[in-house]
Amino acid sequence: MSGTFRKIRRRIWLVLNIGVVLWVLAGVLSLQVPPQSFWPAGFVAFSLPGALVLNFFFLLYWALRRSWLFMLPLAVLLLAWNYYARLLAINFEKEVPEGANTLQVLSFNTHMFNVYSDDAGDQGSSVEMADWIATNPADVYCLQEFYSKRSSDVYNTISRIGVRYDKHRFFSVSRTSRKRGDVGIAIFSKHPIIHKGVINFSNEPSPNRVVWVDLNVAGDTIRVYASHLQSMSIKREDIEDTYSSLSNEDSFKRRGRNLARRLRAGFVARGEQVEMLLDHVRESPYRTIVCGDFNDIPFSYTYNKLAKELDNAFVKAGTGVGATYNGPLPFLRIDNQFYTDGLRAVSFQTHNEMGLSDHYPISATYVVEPRAEEAR
Repeated sequence: MSGTFRKIRRRIWLVLNIGVVLWVLAGVLSLQVPPQSFWPAGFVAFSLPGALVLNFFFLLYWALRRSWLFMLPLAVLLLAWNYYARLLAINFEKEVPEGANTLQVLSFNTHMFNVYSDDAGDQGSSVEMADWIATNPADVYCLQEFYSKRSSDVYNTISRIGVRYDKHRFFSVSRTSRKRGDVGIAIFSKHPIIHKGVINFSNEPSPNRVVWVDLNVAGDTIRVYASHLQSMSIKREDIEDTYSSLSNEDSFKRRGRNLARRLRAGFVARGEQVEMLLDHVRESPYRTIVCGDFNDIPFSYTYNKLAKELDNAFVKAGTGVGATYNGPLPFLRIDNQFYTDGLRAVSFQTHNEMGLSDHYPISATYVVEPRAEEAR
């Protein structure tokens, strides 16, 4: 009887394991589907991390039972290793060649320096955030949701970060807020800005856009993009209210549908925006770094499109999970730095010590590889 029970249990676990394998396959295939063409694919891709984690647990389960069936999840792990690498980066310290031309880039969604959170008069976090950025050793700062108000001692961040430290700067203003300050994307650089431009995703003023600059880095021209793609428009309160409504079926369904609609709208918008961004990147005559707040996890069409053509600095030089969202949902990495051939990421850091925004800053150091004619 016990032998029969073991056989039934084994078959059940095998069926579940096969289900997870099919789930992984569906998730991987969904990453290739533009959400603007078939939006449900965005939700399937979004669930892929769960399938990858379950596949790993099945590997442990079969291995501990010393069953040859461990080969099934092992094969999935090996074939999907590039996707596991998006979950967890493992890199060792890389040496920088002596005399190498390097560029350190900081990317940070500043949450408008908490100007709306300081209504009660506590402006300390705004000052601390601006000063932390201004004294960061990076060569280039790419700042999304940047806010500056010339008439304010606290919020004149252009002066506090750029003028005071003699940095070159480009501030693309998307709108003037009700507090009469300018909001947009800013790039500050220790290196001279040769050219600059903006990629607008629509004819309407929007904080979601891309700003780019060409920098003269010790004789090499490097293009840097600061991106801010469509937000999910989901606030901390929305998530907390959905959790709190679990006991009320009607309320939970209503709030759940509302969150799903916002996610769907975000998938579709970012799918279109990343196409426009990559069209511009492909035309760049220079080695290029694309960084910013992409508002999408590594298991999304947006990330997948970028990762197909560009290297990711966290994957190549980071360590750990690298979560960048400072909110109620843990382990979300929605801020990234990508780069083209001719550059090599040698270090990557998520700055968890700066927790005053709803995003953590990220920085990466790149070696500018000598050109073929220079190497000879």
